[in-house]
Amino acid sequence: MTGIGGVRLSGAVMAHPRRREAAERLAGDVLDVVTDPDPAGRPSAFRTSLLAWSSIPESSTHHFLLHDDMVLSSTFFERAERAARAMPDAALALFAFWNSRNGAAVRQGALAGARWVAGAGEYTPVAALLLPREVAEGYVEWAKDRGDTWPDDVLMGRYLRQAGVRVFVAVPSLAEHEDLASLVDNDFQGLRRSPCFFTDDPLADRGEGAVLDDLPVIPFFKRGVAQCAVRVPGSRRWRDLRCEDYLAGLGIDADSLRARAGAGRHWPLWLTAYTMGAVHRGERGDARVLDEALATMGPGGLCHELGWRELAGLSAELHDVARAGLEAGLREVARAGLGTGRDVARAELEAGRADRSTRCVDRGPVAVTGSSTFVREHLSDALADRGFRLTGPEAGVPVVHVCALGWSPDADPGEEVRLARAAFAGGPGGVLLSSFHVYPERKWADEETPVSPAATPLSRALLQVEEAAAGAVVLRLGEPYGPGMPQRGPVAELVLRSSLNRPAPVSGCPVQLVHVQDVAKAVLAALERGSAGRVYNIAHRKRVRMGELAEAVSQAVRPMDVETSDEPAGALVNVERAGVELGWRASVTLDYGLHTCAQWLAYESDRP
Repeated sequence: MTGIGGVRLSGAVMAHPRRREAAERLAGDVLDVVTDPDPAGRPSAFRTSLLAWSSIPESSTHHFLLHDDMVLSSTFFERAERAARAMPDAALALFAFWNSRNGAAVRQGALAGARWVAGAGEYTPVAALLLPREVAEGYVEWAKDRGDTWPDDVLMGRYLRQAGVRVFVAVPSLAEHEDLASLVDNDFQGLRRSPCFFTDDPLADRGEGAVLDDLPVIPFFKRGVAQCAVRVPGSRRWRDLRCEDYLAGLGIDADSLRARAGAGRHWPLWLTAYTMGAVHRGERGDARVLDEALATMGPGGLCHELGWRELAGLSAELHDVARAGLEAGLREVARAGLGTGRDVARAELEAGRADRSTRCVDRGPVAVTGSSTFVREHLSDALADRGFRLTGPEAGVPVVHVCALGWSPDADPGEEVRLARAAFAGGPGGVLLSSFHVYPERKWADEETPVSPAATPLSRALLQVEEAAAGAVVLRLGEPYGPGMPQRGPVAELVLRSSLNRPAPVSGCPVQLVHVQDVAKAVLAALERGSAGRVYNIAHRKRVRMGELAEAVSQAVRPMDVETSDEPAGALVNVERAGVELGWRASVTLDYGLHTCAQWLAYESDRP
């Protein structure tokens, strides 16, 4: 198609035969059109994309692929070619969705005046994607037998990470997504637009070299929740926090912010924009580009539940809230004297503090012990986020011990008792995480329910663990779930089947769930307010039946066919004492909690 300086671009539009006419209009006389080789088959963009990536002209060094429902900016081809020359070995996403981590990274790029921003730890946007020829060929070979697994954007993200190919996302986007009905069953996602798009190029006088690389934290507003993607120091992995938890590690109390924000029902949007400002280092970019990026933050975060008419009616109000939140966050940076320049963020990253500010309060040492489980790993991160210094067990250091009996199928009763005795050998104090399974099966149980040592082998082992922690605050957990969880059991299996668009047989007892973020908050409350020797039940108040769980997964991840059967009754455990004495309530909604599981399974797990 074009070629300057050793780079020669070609491109194609992929389409279903029903939309061939629209694809040909988009392609014009410049691009090829590649249609679905099996249009009567199960809806899937994968097989069409694999055919398109397999059909690169021999003379091309780089190739881009467009979905047929895209609109291109007036400088699309010039910018794509210049970027390929500037970053010849990278994958270049010319479009991202407004509610994604990549979309949020684009907003931070707009704030910083960047032309490109390093891709976030999630799927790779494929609706307008440019790849070096050899990368495309490698993807075709790698992905050819994976068509019945993850969607093509998740597969592309997995391949590029495994191949060590960097991804950069355009600021502003070079293409926009039209509001056409999805042919691959993606309409459940709501309106899908760019985080920042112009038909012209407001930064046309600048080259493509301004790259915002290695963002340590990306605040994003999705599904009505203010959250952050935080890069794990020394790796390309990411983990999710809510903005309020991230800010707490900076010494910023979200509750006090809320009292003066005046954002009302749009508080989560304001908090996301505030966090975006609070983590920014450097000067501001172009005002027009930044303002457009802020205008899409609110609609992107609410598009899962509101249609375009409702979003249009709220757009001005949401825009004002996002502006106000960002300005407040930028004032926080100025007030705290965090300095300017990207060298500050880079220094924090290289020092291993990418997920915590140098202003993080020092809450003293704490030892986190127990079997190596996702709950223990999450607790270690959460306590470090809040300013605790992680150390080994020693005199005078509080212990947080995680017993995996009752929820981890790999837990060995004898080993768990031994670990608990070793953890609390130095004397009383600290927090023990036990399990609901200490209770015998009954319709109702609370902390005062007597537990017979003869009840079950599991109950006896749990009682021995609790006896080894005499003097500690005991938190009996419901069914823990969240990122990193074992990839088996009802939650993981339903989330996986939903992610892969497969039907789900549903049966089993109702469960009382607790997300690992709520577990961490309970531990913090126990360290601050708990009474030695007291027992607290930690879980959602509501017991969730398997049919309800399947419906919640369908809403949080993607719709799926559910095959239900009769469900046996399950015990309900009272969790009121933790609210009265610790001030703790489960705050993670089931929708958000399940969505974090889906994101982890798709982006961070090794599940094929």
